[in-house]
Parts: sequence; C-alpha cells; structure tokens
Amino acid sequence: MFKTFFLSEIKFSLRQPMVYIFLVLIGLLVFAATVSDNVQIGGSVGNVYRNAPHVITIYTTIMTIFGLLMATAFFNNAALKDLDNDFNEILFSAPISKFGYFFGRFCGALLLSTIPMLGIYIGMVLGSILGPAFGWVDADRFGPFYPETFINTYFLFVLPNMFFAGTIIFAMANKWKNTVISFVGSLVIIIGYIIAGTLMSDIDNESLAALTDTFGIRAYSVYAKYFTPIEKNTLSPGFTGLLLLNRIIWIAAGLVILITSYLTFSFKEKNKKIKFVKEEETPKYRLVNLPKMHPEFNLNTDWLQFKSFFFTNFLSIVKSVTFKILFLFSAIILIANLFGGFEYFGLQSYPLTYKMIDLITNASGIFVIIILVFFSGELIWRDRDSKINEVVDATPHTSFNSMAAKALSLVVITTLIHFFFILVGVTYQLINGYTRIELNVYLLDFVYTSLLLYVIWSGVMIMIQVLVNNKYIGYFISIAVIFVWSIVLNIVDVQSNMLAIGGRPSLEYSDMNGFGPGLTGAMWFNTYWFLFSLLCLLIAGALWNRGSISSLMQRVKIARKQVPHQYRLIMLVTLFAWMGVAGFVYYNTQVLNTYITSDEEDQLSASFEKKYKKYEKVNLPKITDAKYFIDLFPYKRDVQVKAVLQYTNETNSPIDSLHYNIDKDWKPEFFIPNSDLVYEDKELGYLIFQLRTPLQPGDSLELEIETKSVSQGFENSAGNTGIIHNGTFLNNFEILPALGYNESRELSDKNTRKKYGLKPKDRMPELEENCTEHCMANYLTDGRSDFINVETVISTSADQIAIAPGSLVRKWEENGRNYYHYKVDHPSQNFYAFISAKYEIAIRKWNDVDIEVYYDKKHEVNVERMLDAVERSLTYYTENFGPYYHKQCRIIEFPRYETFAQAFPGTMPYSESIGFVINLEDAEENNIVDAVIAHEMAHQWWAHQVMGAKMQGGTMLSESFAEYSSLMTMKHLTKNPMKMREFLKYDHDRYLRGRSGEVDKEMPLYKVENQMYIHYGKGSVILYALQDYIGEEKVNTAMRNFLEEFKYQKPPYPVSLDFMKYLEPQIPDSLHYLIDDWFKEITLYDNRLNEASYKELENGKYEVRMNIESYKIKADTIGNETRVPINDWIDIGVFSDKDEEKLLFEKRVKIDRPEMSFSFVVDSLPVKAAIDPRHLLIDRVYDDNSKTLVLE
Repeated sequence: MFKTFFLSEIKFSLRQPMVYIFLVLIGLLVFAATVSDNVQIGGSVGNVYRNAPHVITIYTTIMTIFGLLMATAFFNNAALKDLDNDFNEILFSAPISKFGYFFGRFCGALLLSTIPMLGIYIGMVLGSILGPAFGWVDADRFGPFYPETFINTYFLFVLPNMFFAGTIIFAMANKWKNTVISFVGSLVIIIGYIIAGTLMSDIDNESLAALTDTFGIRAYSVYAKYFTPIEKNTLSPGFTGLLLLNRIIWIAAGLVILITSYLTFSFKEKNKKIKFVKEEETPKYRLVNLPKMHPEFNLNTDWLQFKSFFFTNFLSIVKSVTFKILFLFSAIILIANLFGGFEYFGLQSYPLTYKMIDLITNASGIFVIIILVFFSGELIWRDRDSKINEVVDATPHTSFNSMAAKALSLVVITTLIHFFFILVGVTYQLINGYTRIELNVYLLDFVYTSLLLYVIWSGVMIMIQVLVNNKYIGYFISIAVIFVWSIVLNIVDVQSNMLAIGGRPSLEYSDMNGFGPGLTGAMWFNTYWFLFSLLCLLIAGALWNRGSISSLMQRVKIARKQVPHQYRLIMLVTLFAWMGVAGFVYYNTQVLNTYITSDEEDQLSASFEKKYKKYEKVNLPKITDAKYFIDLFPYKRDVQVKAVLQYTNETNSPIDSLHYNIDKDWKPEFFIPNSDLVYEDKELGYLIFQLRTPLQPGDSLELEIETKSVSQGFENSAGNTGIIHNGTFLNNFEILPALGYNESRELSDKNTRKKYGLKPKDRMPELEENCTEHCMANYLTDGRSDFINVETVISTSADQIAIAPGSLVRKWEENGRNYYHYKVDHPSQNFYAFISAKYEIAIRKWNDVDIEVYYDKKHEVNVERMLDAVERSLTYYTENFGPYYHKQCRIIEFPRYETFAQAFPGTMPYSESIGFVINLEDAEENNIVDAVIAHEMAHQWWAHQVMGAKMQGGTMLSESFAEYSSLMTMKHLTKNPMKMREFLKYDHDRYLRGRSGEVDKEMPLYKVENQMYIHYGKGSVILYALQDYIGEEKVNTAMRNFLEEFKYQKPPYPVSLDFMKYLEPQIPDSLHYLIDDWFKEITLYDNRLNEASYKELENGKYEVRMNIESYKIKADTIGNETRVPINDWIDIGVFSDKDEEKLLFEKRVKIDRPEMSFSFVVDSLPVKAAIDPRHLLIDRVYDDNSKTLVLE
C-alpha cells in the first residue's frame, strides 16, 4: 500500500509542469550566478573557485530557503488533493492502510520537493562548462568537481531541510485542511530562522545560533568560518561537530512532528456539533406601497460605492486568519530583534529613533511583501471564489472604483501594521529609559520611504492579477517581478531607478543631517512610481473581467468600445503626467548628473591603466606648502576652493611637465606660471601641462588651483554625502586634482584584470632591506609629498562652525558668514579634512594641549568620557613613545553615512553612529568607544610622526602599532586580566575570518600588504601577546627607539625590517623563535585540554592535574597548513568560576611534545582548567582549550 501511494504521488506530480518549472528556475538562477559577476549568491571571491565545494554548499543552503516555498506546494497537494477533488470520502471508505496512505503520500512529496533542488547541481555543472566555453568566465576560475560535495550537501541540507519543512506543512495541512494554513507553516520555519539569526550579533552566541537554525545555514557558517581559500576549494561539508548536531536536532524534531501528525490523523471526519435553534413564530406581513426610486449616478454615488467597496475589502483582510497569523508573526520577528538590542562589540547602542526605523524596516519587509502579493490575489478573486462575481459585476459601479478600493485597502492594512510597529518601537524606547521620542521622524520616514512603496506595489500587484486572470500564476509573476526583475537588471548591469519598480535614492536618517541629500530625488522618484501605479490601476479598471469573459484580447476589444471618454481622458492625463515626470527625472539623473555602472567603471579603469600606465614613473615635484581658501555653502551643497601650492623638485633631474587626474564631480582651473596645457583627456580625466622652463632640482614653483563642486538637481543615487546641509566632511585628496598617474584608479581584483587583458598586480612592492629608491614614497601620499605646512581660511554659513587642520589663528563674521583661519603647528602629513556643521564644543586642557570635542547637541551623553579617553591616551603615549607636537586634539562628529573614525593631524572625525550613541552607563572603562579613540590618538604617533614606506609591511608600522597602543591604554584600565581576553576575541575573529576571505595571498605580519584583517586583527593579537611574553616596557622601548630615529623623517621611509632591528635585541634568546613564528611566518596553534582533574590535599589546598595536547601549525599564503614540531612556552591555568572570569592560577610552561601532563597546587577550590587561558595564541578553536575539573 505504501508503494502504491508513493508511486502515484510521484507519477501524478511528474505529469504536472510545476516540478519542472521549479527545477528550471533554480537551475537558471545558479547558472547565472556561476557565469556572471553581476549575480551574487555568495562564496566565490578571490582565490575561491566558482564551483568550489564551499560555493556549492552556500548555494545549496540558500536555495533550500527558496525551495521551502516549492515544498509547500508539494506537501500541501499531497495532503489535500483528495479533499480538494471531493475524492476523500470514497477513498477513505476503501480498505486502505493508514500507514501506507499517510507515509506514502508524505514520502512521495518529500522526494518531489528535492527534485527542484537538483537544479543547483545542474546549473553549477552547466555554468562550469558553458561559462568558459563561451568566454563569459575565465577557465582559471573553475576547479575540479568533488562528487562527495553533491552527495554530502544533498544529505546534509536538501533532504533534511525538505523533510523538516515537509513535516510541519504536511501536519498542518492534515490538521486544518486549508491551503493557506499550509503556507503559514512555511512562514513559521522562516520566522524561526530569522529569530535564530538575531543571536549571531554576538560571537559568544554563535553555537546557540548554529543549533537553532532550522536550515543549517548558520551551522555551516560557524563550521566553515575559518576555512582558508584552499580549504574552501577542496573540503566538502562533513558530518561532524555543530553541523551534524544541528541536523540531528531538526531531523529529530521533524520525526516528532510527523509521528504526532500520524497518530492524530484519521480517515474519519469529526462530526460538527449540532446547534439547536428554537423555532420562532413567523411574523405576519402586510403589503405596502414602496416609494418610487429615482437612482442618481454622480460623484457622490461613486464616493459611497468606493467607501462600501473599501470597507468590505478592508474587513475581509482584517478578519482573515491569514492576516492575523502574518500580523502575529511579523510582531514576533520585530520583538525578537528588539530583544537582541543594538549590540556593538559587546555594548549596546541607545535605541535612537533612526535605529528603531531601521529595525522596523528590516522586520516588516518580508511580511509586507507577502501581504501585498497574497491579498492582491485574494481581493481580486474573492467574489469569484464565493460564486457571487456575476452578481457584483452586474451592479452599477465603475471598475476603477472597485480596483482603487482594493488598492487602498492593501495600503491601509500595511500602514496599520507599520504604525503598530512604530508603537512597539516607541514602547521599547520608553521601557529602556530613552525619552527622546521623535514621532515626526517616524512619520516622515513612513511617508518618504514606506507609504509610497505600499501604494506602488499595491497598484502593480492588482494590475498583474487582472491581466493574468489566474490567481496562482498571478502570484508567481508578482513574486518574479519583486525578486527576479532586480536580478535581471543586475545581469544586464542596469542601475537606473527608473527601471527598478519602486526604485529611488536611498534615504538614511541622521540625527545631524536629517534624511540626507537623497531626499529631493526620492520625492521625484516616488512621484514617478506613484503615477505609474495609478496608471496600473486605471489599466486594471479598464480591463477588469466583468461577467464571464476571460480572454485578455476580448477584454481589450470590449474596453475600446465601453470605456467612457472621461475615463480615457483621465488615463491620458495620467500617462502624460507620468511621462512628464519621467522626462524630468531622466534629465536630472542622466543629463545634469550622470553616473556609470559597475561594468562601465571597470572598463574606464582598464582603459586608464592601459593608456597612462606609461607615465607612472615620470618625475614629479612634491608639495611642500599648501594654503587653502575654502567657501562652503552647506545648504546649497556647493563648495568653492582656491589652493595655493608650492611644488619643489626634490629629484636629481629637471621636470618639464605636470600630470593631473581630474575627478568628474569637480571643475578645476589651473593657474601655473609659464606653462601650457598640451594634453587633455576629458573622458578619462587626464591632463598634462608643459612647463616652458623646466623646474630644476631644488627649485620651487608656486601655482594656484581653483576648483568647485556645484550641486545640480538630483541624482539617481543619494549623491555626494560629503557635501551636505549639516556635517560636510571633505579631505584634501577629494577636493584637489591628483598629481601624476593615480594608481588607485587601477583595477585590483585579479580576475577582473584578466577579463580586461591586464597582468596581475602586486598590492605592494616586495619588502627590501636597506632600500633607497623603492622607499622614496610612503603608502599614504605615494611620493607626492612628505610632511608639509598647511594653512587654511575657510568660511561657512552663519549657524555652523568650520574646522580645518591646525590651531585656530582667527575667526570672524563677514557678509552673514563665519570665517576661520587655521594653521598647523608642525609640518604634517599631506592628509587632512575640512568639516562644517552646527556644533557644540566641549573643551579640556591637558598640559599645553587643548582637547576639544565637537558634537551635535543631541549627542552629549558620552562627551565627558571621550575627553577622558583622549587625556588617557595623551598621557600613556607621551610617557612611552614621545612628545605630541600639536597644540590641539579634536574629536569631530560627522553624520552616520559612514561608520568609521579617522585620524588626521590633530583632528579625528568620528561617526555619530558609533561612539556618540553607545550606552556607556553600565560599561567598564575599557570599552570599544575608548578603544577607538585610543587607536586614532595613537595615529598621531604611528602615521603622523612616522610613516612606513610604500612597501610590504608598511601598514604594520601604523595600523598594528596604533592597535597595540590602544590595547595598552585598555590594559591599564582593568584589574582583571580576563577582560582583555574578551576584548581581544574580536581581533582573533577578525583575523581568522579575514584570512578565510583572502582574495590573493595571506602575508606574514611583517610583509602585510595593507590587508586589514592582518594589520588590525592579527597585528593587535601578536603585539599584545608579545608584550605579555617579554614585557610591556621592552616592546615600548623598541617602538620608542624606532620612532625616535624615523619621526618626521623625509625619504627614504622606514620599513618593517627597520623596526625588527630594534625589537630583536629586546627579546631573550629563549623566546627568539617568536620573531619567525609571529612576524615572519604564518603560525597558528591547535591547543586542547584532554583531561583535567583535582583532589583536595590534607593541608586544605588542591592539587590539579592536566593532560594537554598542543600542535603548532605553519601555513602558506593560500592556506595550505602543515604541523611542525612544537617547542614553545605556553600558559596553563585554573579558573575559580565556570564562566572563566576569575583566573585563580597561571603558569607559563615549556611544551616540547604534542601530549604532556602537568600538575600543580592551588590555594582555593578550582573549577575549570585551561591551556592558554587568556587566549594569547591564535587558535582556530578555543572551545576545547578548557574543561571543568572533575574530582579524583
């Protein structure tokens, strides 16, 4: 019997087109991702092959989410098709086996649900063959296929995911006999996945997030998070660890659901309770004459009909079980996200209104789409499903009235959900003691971003349902329009918002600058799409299927005859209005403000390099002095700049020409004495001026550059977020043309370079010892300047403060504008910023230095702590490294369009979204806000006093040193050494994840090639561990002596080997292996504690025994790892608590064998033992480093 139902289920579905449509869709999507760079599913970057096991696994896990919707159709059909066909009573009265029927249907649907997933493998294989064959993708980007990858991913993800999803859907369908409820079951699974995702915001919750993820996506993410590129290319997912445990948990959960459903399933239908109603006497009626009716059809009639249609449609949605479930689930998602808070490196941000808005948008998005898609079909088909459509269609009303009422009901429903979310958000703010509730911001954001989107999608969805005239095909097309259309645009590299339905410039609210520079453009795009939506509704009204006519062509013919002239006039007016707005939008986004697509940008970069690379080594002068006269017009978003620059020829040969790169957003004019413009390439922005008299070695030349940036109309995107109403932030590299050939314009990705016929590019020149010629440029200014004098006169609007590098010499008001004159106190790097905003200022004096924080008045809460952090940094750095050479130290807040802090000479712009809005009320002193300030302050020594050459290892001398310096200030604030372990865990994770995503070669620390995961993550861990091994003073001495020799030095610039010469004498012979292991090679550790026990001694003390296992691992640049003999000093220790916060005992021991045992005596009761208890060494798995002690 099982076989009969199993085979019948499969044979029936295989005769239907649905399974093949799903198979082709998934296959095409994966195929497109395999052969096109414009479709990104994930996994394939840099050295990772496009068909690597890791990539196939990522594709498989993600596609099972989409497969869930397909599985719903199969399992729902298996459970309900007999009922839907009124065959259930006949079938269930036959002598069939309950087991055979139930599990035959289920297993058939299970097998069918996995068939579309085969499209993943088919699409990948075809893409791997056809991509190189047709020249779409280079053959080098594909590696060998591993059969076990297909097998493992099928049995680890496809089959378990479809099984678990199927048990829920099948059980709910059998229980409630309702297709809608079945789809709700799939939503339950998605909600569980989303809620589990909220746990991933904290590293400490990764294991829990991995186990609670129903799809296994995050379990695999944790399993493979530290895979190197070579491992991603060769290792298939294994049946091990958290991944296997996750699969067992959810398969077991599915079995419980399936067995429970089986036990409650019955062939017998339950009798409904009979309700007896007392019969009432029939009242007597008498005939009366009714007044004669005089029907009137006017605007008032239309209005009354519209209201009636609206309330009928609105109430039908509100009363539906589907809506109630969707509403409940969306609320659960929002609350779950709120429960996770706004975590930032272990701290919480204040629940600012814009953070609540971001959360509401993310939480409601998927449910709003579901509601609009589902109920657009339900409203269109409600009358037909109830068999009353012909009655309703016969009533005297206009079709547009009906369509508009349906659209409005969808808009009102989604609006009410949004307002409910706002209410939840406000409640959350108040519960958390945050009282700056900005209801106007909530409302404006809703109007600008959400309301119009609801209107647009409602009109489009209703038109689709009317044109298609098939509810389920309408659903399919609606979903395709929402999701697939954007993929198609990416494939053809079209980025115009005029073609992306509902597209507009992004709006990101900032406490400093409101909704930002994209607001005007967003309003015009909203108008454009609103008129398009209205046009869709008018078309739907004209072609609405009234009566029994179903053919679209028939409806078009009837519409030509029956649509009134007034209706046609309204359609024409709407069409012309839409076209007029379209023309205006096009003029602004394609004529006044042009943009280039990513493919066009790559093409221009390739052309630039091919054409002008020959000028890379041309002799150029250096900027030695710069005077700026800058006029900022924040509310016009205009900037005018006059720069007086002094060039000096510091080469050994005459210079006869000056080369410049021009940014298309700036319009420069050059005033160069005795020169002629001999070459201009407007497309690529390259100019050459010929000097009539060559500039001789040692001679100087003063010239002027006047440039401006003028905002015109609005753009396709949000536009330049550097020039804004409140918080303008520009640096000198942006406002002035680049002198000489600009290497930063070159393509960097090796695969893209190969696509355009360019040779592979080294990220940095190879490290040299005692170099001269190759060390004439530092990695920041690339030989265009060294340490220079800077003077600035800057003006801004009367209500703002303008800031430039150096001390404030003078300020004044003139013609209703504020003017400021700044001058640097000491020659500085030619890298600085110009900022203007409405600021409050907090000032503190430290010795002769003015510490200043420029902040928005809404963000004063952390200002005093910021002043403290700057003061602590100044104290530690001057005592340990040397003098601070500026008279001021400024922290300057800027809007959250960027989320970084940056160090310029004496000034540190700091994004509003990090330090200014983090809740520090209950935080210890050593927190991420202090750490970021300490890091940027450290750059006043490591970058702005000494700068590494443009060579491998250069960024170690600035970024790694700044990170180490920051850690030292943090270390001296805490009395608990375990606090630093918590702080360093983010750097460990940053390094190990970073090497997993390396696009070229991982380099040792001393040869780092501006790889952030190395110079930040690894550099901080290595240097912190080094000071723990040899002593803080010895590391600081080496850094101080190195700084003393090279600070403010002109070329040749120092390299990492110069620092190593100062460091090596500080390291004792017994630890000299650390130089090679930590700096010159790529070394990891695999430490684990196998056994740990203790016993109480007669004297009241405790003896602890440990059996440890330790390996040292060496890796090459692409991730091949080899175990090598270990002969290292490593810490062992004991904790007095299970949370590993109280280190009771620690000892550094020599480990010269992979397995060793140790014993020692402690005074207090030990709870846990560990090897490397403070995680000083880089270990991919720390969980096995410690164990709870057992009593012997």
